[in-house]
Amino acid sequence: MLDPLTIKAALGEVKADLVVKQGTLVNVYTGEILEGIDVAIKASKIVYMGPNASHTVGSETKLIDAEGMYVVPGFIDAHTHIDLYCTPAEQSKAALIHGTTTLFAEPDQLANVLGFEGLKLFAEMIRQLPIKVYMLVPLVCPQDPLFDETHSLKPEEVEEALRWDYVVGLGEVVGWLRLLAGDKDYETKITIAQRIGKIIEGHSAGAKGMKLQAYVAAGINSCHEAINADEALERARLGVHVMVREGSLRQDLANVLPGLIMENINLCAVSLVTDIMDPEDLRELGYMDHVVRKAIELGVDPVRAIMMVTINPARRFRLDHEIGGIGPGKEADLVLLENLREVKVRVTISKGKVAAKDGEVLVEAAPITYPPYAFDTVKVGRAMLPEDFKIKVGKEGEVKVRVMKLMNEAINKLSIEELPVRRGEVKLPPGYLKVAVIDRHWETGKIALGIMEGFGAEVGGLASTLNFDENNLVVLGKLEEDMSIAANRIAELRGGIVIVDGGTVVYELPMPLAGVMSLDSLDSVSRRLKEMNSYLRGKGSKLKKPLNVMAFITFVTLPEIRLCPKGLVDVKQRKLVPLIIED
Repeated sequence: MLDPLTIKAALGEVKADLVVKQGTLVNVYTGEILEGIDVAIKASKIVYMGPNASHTVGSETKLIDAEGMYVVPGFIDAHTHIDLYCTPAEQSKAALIHGTTTLFAEPDQLANVLGFEGLKLFAEMIRQLPIKVYMLVPLVCPQDPLFDETHSLKPEEVEEALRWDYVVGLGEVVGWLRLLAGDKDYETKITIAQRIGKIIEGHSAGAKGMKLQAYVAAGINSCHEAINADEALERARLGVHVMVREGSLRQDLANVLPGLIMENINLCAVSLVTDIMDPEDLRELGYMDHVVRKAIELGVDPVRAIMMVTINPARRFRLDHEIGGIGPGKEADLVLLENLREVKVRVTISKGKVAAKDGEVLVEAAPITYPPYAFDTVKVGRAMLPEDFKIKVGKEGEVKVRVMKLMNEAINKLSIEELPVRRGEVKLPPGYLKVAVIDRHWETGKIALGIMEGFGAEVGGLASTLNFDENNLVVLGKLEEDMSIAANRIAELRGGIVIVDGGTVVYELPMPLAGVMSLDSLDSVSRRLKEMNSYLRGKGSKLKKPLNVMAFITFVTLPEIRLCPKGLVDVKQRKLVPLIIED
């Protein structure tokens, strides 16, 4: 939008607020590295980029000597979720320290727990931040209506939200089989978005061939689910913007980027994203600086790697006229790096202000008052009893059961096994744990039981209300008494994660905001998550982050067997199946 003040500042008639002097600029528009460049900023806009900005300097202009440093655009995470673990305000601090100034985020958890009120709450939260957050309206409310009973978003609510400032489109279309089968809810919401000129984000895990082409033909032209170079290349050749993940739940760069480099394809339609960066990783690894560094280690040219977290995502979201590069009229989001290969961030400028320097945040988000209803979301109806977690059958001997066999933190396979029955109750051998999912949204008292093998940790009881995208009360363990204690403690905390062993709560992380977010600092939450994961590894788990398993137990669109309050879900067949297989 035309601003006379920006024009006057570019001409030097009005003096700049801030000038970054004599840096080495990475020009993402041309792929050049330009030495001895000044960047002048007025309010939140860049007004000059060139060899000499002296005409913009006045007595009140602040100067930053960038000689010997590289000046790059602020980093962009083009696909993430920040409505879990910590508040967006806490996560924005880590983002700024690590050079990230823009996020594209879906509030899946708040929307599923609170419905349309959750969207409005998230919009209020991001409005107060010192970084830019562009919002996408979730399409996982519910993730699959056959199984999920979370709060839904009505078409009229979706349309209203799509017209809000900073809302760029619909979130990921997770259930691509639903779309291809003619799901009316998907069709209605996608048509609304397309009619008002908004984009739709993709999630085509496992789709290929004509099914992938049909998915893309619906107008969905991005995907962050490619897990190898062949999948990425198939999507890129169809005009899909490929987003390659390197976050806390998936690390795909090593499996994707070398193959793309070998094919020598144009990477202008490839972006690097995290999907989620949890507090533990934000504290220990960094953010988009870590992702860029990893890409460079894998052989991507440093300038190209920076383009993949700046101008490439900006173009994908049709916002390159505002963000993603350094030039007159663009948003004043830029980062000063010590060098290109190590991607060590010295200074982050966001919205025209020096927001972080040498690991210290210099700006704060405006305070927000959370509504009372956001803290009253764990509604299980009654106290859980040890009896609730017993798997009962009407015979002795052995019985065939469906077992969730873990392959990694996110994926499992269905295994049919025979387990012993004693006194009418299924008994689990070593290495097997009970799983329960309890409705915590509607006080229905619904509880479904399952069996898991491969978690590794012989823990009495582990409970969590953070799981994708149901955010129900999930309990895992080997002792019914400990499982009931963990479940009841979660209800007392109004949400969070609890570990119980030997009848004692050994660790807990309260997350009272919608049952998915702590109000503590990111550092505090990070330490507690690290302690809990370490404890579970010490109990026998071989997984890097055992707690991540809890997040995926209810993910009814990922293979192969999942659990919801209605029962076990066979994902491939998209139907409920019994735990006990009758002869």
